Amino acid sequence: MLIDEPVSAETTPTGRPSQISGSRGHYRVRRVLEEWQAPGQARFYRLQVTTPEGPAIAEVIASPAGPWTLRRVWP
Repeated sequence: MLIDEPVSAETTPTGRPSQISGSRGHYRVRRVLEEWQAPGQARFYRLQVTTPEGPAIAEVIASPAGPWTLRRVWP
C-alpha cells in the first residue's frame, strides 16, 4: 500500500530507525532489511516492522532536510 506521508522516527545511536509513528499508527522496527543512499540524496530503508495488525514490511525515507517519510507498508 503506497502511503507517502510524514512520520516521526526514533533512531538508534547509529541513526537507524527503531520506531516509527504517524497518523496510521505506531510501528516497532524488528530489523533493517535493506539500507541505501545515492550520493547527496535521502537515505532509504526497507524494514521488518510490527504493526497493530501483525508483522509487515515498511519502506521509509530519511531526508536530511526534513521529516521522515513512510512510503509504503505491505504484509
